[in-house]
Amino acid sequence: MVKLYRLELACRLGQNLAHYRRRASLTQEQLAEAIRVEVATVSRYETGATLPSLVTLEAMAVLLNVAIADLLTEKVPAHSGEGERMLAMLEPLTPGERLAVLDMMTTLVSFLREQRREGRKSGRKA
Repeated sequence: MVKLYRLELACRLGQNLAHYRRRASLTQEQLAEAIRVEVATVSRYETGATLPSLVTLEAMAVLLNVAIADLLTEKVPAHSGEGERMLAMLEPLTPGERLAVLDMMTTLVSFLREQRREGRKSGRKA
């Protein structure tokens, strides 16, 4: 039973790690260098062949800007290609900068929706 749980955990961690690594636009080599392990070790993490130590898990979470729990969760949230691009652009920003971008996006989306509504009212297609 314990071995099965360990295998499931290792596979889940591997899938999530690969997802968040790609989202951060990092190669396995870059991740390995940043957390001071061999590239083969990162590959083994991502394939579920081995589990990292807690210290390494924390280092990866910090580098990828996610919580340790995000690396261990059952499912990584699905995002569209556009969503993935937006996440990658937001990744290097500070929390304050992210809020500023979110405020600008909210304003832009509201503007575009209003334009669409006005277009429908006048009989034009937006």
